Formats: sequence, C-alpha cells, structure tokens
Amino acid sequence: MNSKERVMMAINHEEPDKVPVDIMIAPEVADVFIETLCLDLESDPFALSKALGNDVLYGLLGFCDGFSSIYKEERKIGENLYKDHFGIKWRKKSHKYGSYCEFVEHPLADIKNYDSYRWPDPLLEEKEGIEMYKKLIDECGSEYAIIGGVGCSMLEASWYLRGLENLLADLYLNKDFAIEILDRTMNYSLELSRKLVELGVDIIWWGDDIACESGPLMSPALYRELIKPRYAYMVQEIKKVNKNIKIAYHTDGDIEWALNDIIELGIDILNPLQPDVNNVAEIKAKYGEKLTFWGNVDTRTIMNEGDFSDVTNEVKNVISVLSPGGGHILCSNHTVQASPRAVDNTIAYYWAAGRFRGYPINIMDKGNIKKGKTYTF
Repeated sequence: MNSKERVMMAINHEEPDKVPVDIMIAPEVADVFIETLCLDLESDPFALSKALGNDVLYGLLGFCDGFSSIYKEERKIGENLYKDHFGIKWRKKSHKYGSYCEFVEHPLADIKNYDSYRWPDPLLEEKEGIEMYKKLIDECGSEYAIIGGVGCSMLEASWYLRGLENLLADLYLNKDFAIEILDRTMNYSLELSRKLVELGVDIIWWGDDIACESGPLMSPALYRELIKPRYAYMVQEIKKVNKNIKIAYHTDGDIEWALNDIIELGIDILNPLQPDVNNVAEIKAKYGEKLTFWGNVDTRTIMNEGDFSDVTNEVKNVISVLSPGGGHILCSNHTVQASPRAVDNTIAYYWAAGRFRGYPINIMDKGNIKKGKTYTF
C-alpha cells in the first residue's frame, strides 16, 4: 500500500496497513536533517518529507506564507525586517536556538488606507507556488496524498491586514467593513484553492484560529453569523470543481463548541485538536465517525522538552486513542520548535511511529517505554 492509498483509506474511516504519518518542524530543525541526510532541496523541495517517511506532501500558499518571509531574501526591506506581497511587515526575532517572526505593521491598521489598498491577484502573486504544485502532482500525485495548503484563509488573513484588536472590534462595531474585508480575503483564498483543486490536489487545507485556549475567539453566535456561512460558500464552490475533494481545516484552541458546525460545513479533517485543552478521547468517541483528526502529539512540553521515553509514550497514547477505526493522520500538534531536544525528539517520534502505527492497533501488548532502557532502532 502506498502513501496516497493509506491516507485516503484513513480519511474514509477505514483501517489501512498503518496509520499515516506527518510532522511539522521548524526550519532550524529541518536543516539538521537536510545536512545529515545529504538532501538536495533545490532539485526536490519535498526531499526531507520523503526521507522521513511522511505520507502527505504540501506547501503553504496565500496569507499563511507570510510567516516564511524571514527566510526569503527578496522580501527583506531592512535589518531583520521583511514585507510580503500583501504589504504586511514582519520582523525576524532570534533566540538561543533559532528564530521566529512577528508582526511589525498591518497595512490596513488605519482604516483610511483601505480605499488605496491594492489587492493582489492570487493567480499572479502565487504563480511560483502554483507551478510548484503542478510539478509535485505530476511527479508524486500517484504515490503520495497531496494537500493544497491555503491556510490563514479568511479570519486570520483579515486580522493580519487589519490587526487583531482592530478586526475583533470591527466584527462588533463596524460590521459592514468587517464583512468587506472578510469577503476580500475569502475570495483570494477561494480562487487560489480552485486552482489547486483543478490541478489535482487530493485535499484542500484551510484554516483560521477561531478559538484560544480558554474558548471561542468571538461569541459562537457571531462566528455562526459571519464566519461559518463564508466557509459554507467556499465548500460549495470548491465541490463544484471536484465533488470528491477532501477538505481539511486548522484551528488551535478549545474547539469542542464548534465541532458540530465544522461537521455541518462538510469538513473532513480537523487539525490539530490541541491536546492540552480538548478532551481528545471524548471527542474521538463522539465525532470519530465524521471527522479525521490530523495531529495531535504534544509540542509544548513533550516534543520540545521531553526525553525519548516521553515522546514515545506520547506517540503510543495518541495512536491508541485516535487511530482505531481509521480517521487519524499522526502528526505533531504544531511546529516542533528549535530547542536542545528538537532533533533527538523528532527521531524518537519517527521511531515510535514505526513501532506503534501498524494496524490492527494493539499497543497495550507492547508495554510502556521505560526511562533508561536501551531500544533497538
């Protein structure tokens, strides 16, 4: 069974030969593996994912690509300062083990700038990424599940342009303007998504954080008034291109309040089901026949600070809860950040995946991974 067959069976709530696997790692962590494995990403941008044994291949286009600006010299406009094609400015912030980016300037923070703002053409601005996907589908589409990543699709895109506090205030106090900017960002992401589905991706991946760790980012009523109908429209339009397309959706935070809404929209895959703020076992039992879960190995503590036994037991536990009956793509909960443990724990993650992800799931017979014991790789 190849990767594509494995992933599609899992999404259809069947048990393939083994649980599909994926991971999200920071560039500094990826660089260690690229150098160690002597990989050439110039000739194959997906060489690392393939070498690690991932079953899904994807990039990120659209508003979410702004986070990669600090790695693109053509976007540099000053010392540690970058600007993406939406006019959003980012700053590179370094720490002991790597770097991250943060917002510096939102082009629509001043509402007076809106009338003169130039909205980019998605098919022109994303031409390079679209060409990447064409090549990826041609070369790997029969073997791997290809995900069209168009994250930060609407709500987050709007706050990146406007600023979070401004946008949340707009939703309540300046609703007409909020609707205008939500529609603009939605249409940008939708047009890009249509193109990727036309090219032949297996899954389209949207995302907006609609929750934080304490609950909804806005009132559920406001979400159902402004955000949910626009996603319903996106699903409807994308299904016109390919009625069989699978749809993944990302949101962090405590998300149980919105799971029925997400299912009603026709979302197939939820990423990542944040493990420290959701009752994962309860949600799997209640919604596992309707949603595939793409996650949810803890990154905050386990992957960034744990040891071999912590990581392997976490992987084992996640598989034991989420994988029975299919409907699970094993993945980190979020990006494994650069830290003293990141590389070792990524290796431990894949070792544990190899040991525990075979169907039928029979993990309890394999025992716990003990601290201080030697294991064969």
